[in-house]
Amino acid sequence: MSHFNKPDAGIRKRTSTFSRGRSNKPKPGLQKHSFSVEHMDGLGQGVCKQDGAITFIAKTLPGESGVARIYKRSKGVQFAKVESVDETSPQRIAAECEHFQQCPGCHYLHTDYQTELGFKQDALTKIMQPLLRSGHLNEESISVIAAPERLSYRNRMQLHYRHKYIGLVDAATDQVIEIPNCKMIRPELQSNFDALYDDKTWTESHEGKGHCELYLDESDTVKETWNSDYADGGFTQVNDAMNAVLKDLVSDEVLSAKKLPSRLLDLFSGNGNLSENILERSDEIFSRVMVDVVSNTHDDYLKIDLFDEGALKRFKKLSSSTQFDSVLIDPPRKGFPALGDWVKSCKPKQLVYVSCNAATMARDLQKLERKFTIDKVILVDLFPSTYHFETVACLSFK
Repeated sequence: MSHFNKPDAGIRKRTSTFSRGRSNKPKPGLQKHSFSVEHMDGLGQGVCKQDGAITFIAKTLPGESGVARIYKRSKGVQFAKVESVDETSPQRIAAECEHFQQCPGCHYLHTDYQTELGFKQDALTKIMQPLLRSGHLNEESISVIAAPERLSYRNRMQLHYRHKYIGLVDAATDQVIEIPNCKMIRPELQSNFDALYDDKTWTESHEGKGHCELYLDESDTVKETWNSDYADGGFTQVNDAMNAVLKDLVSDEVLSAKKLPSRLLDLFSGNGNLSENILERSDEIFSRVMVDVVSNTHDDYLKIDLFDEGALKRFKKLSSSTQFDSVLIDPPRKGFPALGDWVKSCKPKQLVYVSCNAATMARDLQKLERKFTIDKVILVDLFPSTYHFETVACLSFK
């Protein structure tokens, strides 16, 4: 029998404690469950179908069996945590982080990176099935861009605290899991990160519960904020190296269009993270319009809440251009249900959709009324070791 609660050899040891917050204890009779994992789901969980129930078990792999402890039942499915494994997968490896088995932050450190990417590609392909069946997309057009580093890439980390405990909140137990030896943060943040665990004087001015955020600003200066909005200093991607890959990929797609776009609409533009690179790389004269609700000092920026019912009408009133050769969109996780209306109005020849939630992207694309082809879908792994990834869909309209 194999257990996964031992720290890896050679890792600097430091005691990890948990908060005494409210615990979602499993109900009597639901505590233990034998399992045999059939496949992985899109959230990095092993899926077990037996005894008339579907069980999702984190930190497992296909082909593994053992005993798990159920902590939640909801709408005919149940969720469990591994207690022991009798049969391990040949794809299992020792996690590089001692916190992995308890920490909710990472999902795939118990297998190698290529296997992780395979699981992610399978998840994306499943999400895109409606568009594959409709003929808008060929499965061969789905590809993956791997990250150069699996660890030490995060330039931003938000930690939650409850009294003297600080770390990540485990949804299964509603406890703060302390992660003093986390492997994900950039070296520049390490000193500030260590101080939160080595010197608990921060508890004198921060009582009860809240959150702390460590991040690198645009000048690579370490910032530390307490109980502010997420990305208080302005939203940035957490993986600089892969953000550069993403920007070049988007630029390549726009600039390699059969007819180079002269008019570009950038929806959910932020500070121009994606479109600014297009302008810098192009020798042609572009007319660009950026639209978002955040503050921006660009001359070609319109401050409009794109989720407001009157957003498109307001855009037509304020914008010097209302039709565009290319539309670039990078919405939040909930996607952009009004995309079809904007495409119908702006009549682009090309659409590049960048998404941190492929499910809402697929939903939005299915609702488009104009005839289109998805030329390619690229999974860009901005978040190695987790089930998250960025997706870029490149469409051409007939």
